[in-house]
Amino acid sequence: MNLNFIRNPKRVTLKNLKKEKNKHKNKKQELFLIGIILIIGITFFSGVSIGKAIYDTNIKNNTKIAKPILEVDKDSEIIITEDNRKGEYTFIVKNYNQIEEISQVDLTYYIEILENDLDRSIQYQLYKDDEKLELKENRTEEMMLHRDLKEEQKYTLKVTYDESENTIEDIMQDIQIKVHSEQLKV
Repeated sequence: MNLNFIRNPKRVTLKNLKKEKNKHKNKKQELFLIGIILIIGITFFSGVSIGKAIYDTNIKNNTKIAKPILEVDKDSEIIITEDNRKGEYTFIVKNYNQIEEISQVDLTYYIEILENDLDRSIQYQLYKDDEKLELKENRTEEMMLHRDLKEEQKYTLKVTYDESENTIEDIMQDIQIKVHSEQLKV
């Protein structure tokens, strides 16, 4: 035997609809809160942190700088007179100093002869180990001194006075020698 119970049908009223809507809305809010709590809990317990940090670091570094050495040993100056019409000025360019420290870098250099409107009666020539050097605009070509190898190069500047061009009393001039050097990249 089957017994069928007759249920009372639900009445749909405005009040009942609002209750159903509020129940549905409350379930959405509950799910949203549970989701937020889960995200916060996972973030908190997983070790992830959000923050801003400022670091102040002092770094100390000890480095050695390669030491370039270029020295010029020179003779005493020469004086050209009526009686002494020729003179030789000798100088040596070297890549080590008095305490025998040798340059730790390769160096290039050139020699420049400085003279202000030198009179035609005074002429000069530059020699390197008895070999005449060509001067372009009173400069030599670039030469090189190698690192960690003790080197010296000897130069002689020969100055002559030609009396047929002028008298020596009218000439009071200086000739200067400059050695310009540059360190090559290591």
